[in-house]
Amino acid sequence: MVETIGSSIRRTAQLTSALSKMESTTTDAFRCCEQLSKRARQLDSLTSPASDASSMLSRANANLTSALVLLKDAREKFDTVTDCEPAIERLHKGVSEMEEKRQGGRSKGGLANRMYTEQDVYAAADSLEILRDAYTYFLEHNNWRSSPTYLGELERCHRKGLEAMSLLIRTHLKKAGQAVRPKRKKGSMATDETAQETRARLAAALLNRDLLKSIGEYEEYQPVEARPIREIHSIFDCLSSHGYHLGPPSKREPPGLARLFGIPPQRVVRTEKVGSGAYTNQLNEAIKLGFPQLDAYAEARKEVAHAALDTYYRRVKQDRKKKLEKAAATGSIEEIDEADAAAKDAVRCLEHAMIVTAGEKSAYRALISPSIPNNDGGDEDGFYVSPYYKKACAGSYAYVVGAIVNRTLDIIETVFLKEGGIGQTSGTKSGGVTLTVLAAASAAASGLRMLDGVRMLGPSLAKLCEINVGDGVTDPNSSIAAILCIAIHRTTVKNTARTLENLAKAIQEDPLKGPFHRPKDASVSSVSRDVVNAIRLISPFVSAYKTVSKRRSLQWDPNMGEEAGELDSFVRFLVMRLLNSLKGKALNYTKDGRDDGQARSNLFMINNSFYLLEELGPEAEDSVKDEEVYRIEMSWFSDKITKLMDSERSKYLAHWEILNTHLTAVGDLEYQKNDPLAIIYDSGKLIKQRFSGFNEDFERTYQLHKKLCVIDPRLRVQIQEEVAKVFLPRYTRFFSKYTQIKFSKKHQSEYTKYSPMKIEEML
Repeated sequence: MVETIGSSIRRTAQLTSALSKMESTTTDAFRCCEQLSKRARQLDSLTSPASDASSMLSRANANLTSALVLLKDAREKFDTVTDCEPAIERLHKGVSEMEEKRQGGRSKGGLANRMYTEQDVYAAADSLEILRDAYTYFLEHNNWRSSPTYLGELERCHRKGLEAMSLLIRTHLKKAGQAVRPKRKKGSMATDETAQETRARLAAALLNRDLLKSIGEYEEYQPVEARPIREIHSIFDCLSSHGYHLGPPSKREPPGLARLFGIPPQRVVRTEKVGSGAYTNQLNEAIKLGFPQLDAYAEARKEVAHAALDTYYRRVKQDRKKKLEKAAATGSIEEIDEADAAAKDAVRCLEHAMIVTAGEKSAYRALISPSIPNNDGGDEDGFYVSPYYKKACAGSYAYVVGAIVNRTLDIIETVFLKEGGIGQTSGTKSGGVTLTVLAAASAAASGLRMLDGVRMLGPSLAKLCEINVGDGVTDPNSSIAAILCIAIHRTTVKNTARTLENLAKAIQEDPLKGPFHRPKDASVSSVSRDVVNAIRLISPFVSAYKTVSKRRSLQWDPNMGEEAGELDSFVRFLVMRLLNSLKGKALNYTKDGRDDGQARSNLFMINNSFYLLEELGPEAEDSVKDEEVYRIEMSWFSDKITKLMDSERSKYLAHWEILNTHLTAVGDLEYQKNDPLAIIYDSGKLIKQRFSGFNEDFERTYQLHKKLCVIDPRLRVQIQEEVAKVFLPRYTRFFSKYTQIKFSKKHQSEYTKYSPMKIEEML
């Protein structure tokens, strides 16, 4: 027990000693750590300035490196004008000299006449790209004091390069010439073909879908040579991204596009004088699409395309003038219908306009289409492209072909005004130049002929003028060219309607032979012949007339659309106007105060009615029908004319009824006692009065009617027979009965001098 306790005490003492020793050791270690920390702080205070200096030196080295790079880039950018201007100046000078020679007529367009090389064009294009990058660089460093000055230099140099490239495009495209050439196989279009032949040719071409091969005397082709195409492509590749403009592209649509797209059709009206070469002035101003290369293309090709159509029109007009002069010299001028010849030339110009338009579309596809990016917002190299570039490309094409349609429209309206007589008046009440029935008929037929061409070719021309914009917003049919195609159809319909109205008015007022001038012999009036010719002139244009009636409310046919009448309704109106005119002339026969006035009036109407039936009425069933001669097959015509003719014939025969008043039976006769065949004086006197009265009236009526004319042998025989039936049977009986009686001692042969046989011969 005691040992155990002593052992515990010893262990406790040992632990206490160990703890004391540990405490002493810990104190010594803590003191050493403090000394180490103090020495570390002293060492850190000695090394920190060196580290800061090293860091500052590293930053200074980086700044110096970037400054060297910036100075090198700045030096290159500041040398941009010096490096790029010679290439631009070389191209500008070469193109300017070439253009001066072309305008002076000393250049024939060959490669040898060019004052620059193809590499000059590529070098200038590269220079513009470099100028554009330099301009962007200085915009980013606009805080430099020299930046504004140098930006101005870059703009000047870029503007000069842009001017040289635009001038090069104009020169190439003007020098290339027309996009049409004479057909190798001539004879595809006869210059003297009739309206029916023209319609058949165009209808067959539309059916076979080879319209461009079947119209005109020319064919389309691409006129620009290979080298100019390469040069133009390089220019468009350079400018079609945002190289056309230094700095950020504009987000606003160029104002020039509003003049070419979205114009309401009702605002496109004639603003220029007829025959001036243009219909509207909306294409007269210089185009500004916001893209100088497109402006240059549009201005150059517009000038060439307009000249192509204008030159062709002047040539056909000159040919027509020579033909008329030759006809006048040979005395055959009456065989030529000037209005029809002018209308035929107008249709030929319309066909030529289609060929020129097709040629310009081929040139557009070869020159402009390759520069249009397929993706939205950027080109194939990833450069930003203006959202209005596609629309501007379509606008440039619309500007070119719009000039063609504009000239065509003026040509057609010139024919209407000059040869078609739109500016003239019909009748004698106006103080202006009068329009005869034949002239009005020729004008109406010419208008219908031109409308026939517009009706058949207009949709195809509009399709050629259409170009897909590709922006997903603009309607291709809203361009100025498409609106002018609509205007061609609208104005042609309007002017044709006016020619038809002029024809109806001319017939009503008959300016040549008016109501106070009738044929002296009561034969066929000239207005009847003119109206028959007029109806035959307009009869082939059934479809063209329907086009007018569906779109215009006419005096004789106020309905429009599908309810509009056919050509027969207009023919009926003309016939009714003619009959009113004839009745007015017939009435004036009775106002002359002559004894035969009424007879002339009746026979005049008979002759004209018979003439109309023969010329326009249905042919006999047993006759050979001529498909080319127009006939009114409707029953109204035959019924109306036959009824009028029968009425006038009855009135005419009534003039011979007066003879029957002398052919009544004589009362009871008293015979002489010494001669059973002789009657007493008083009874003989009664018979003498009957014979003498008949003889006097017959001689007077015969002399009056002998001067009158019956136009047709068959009609003459009919009237002779009908006149004989009026009194001759009764006179025959009267003559047979009383010539057997001796009623006059000395002069009975004088009373009976007109035997029935003799009267029949006289008739």
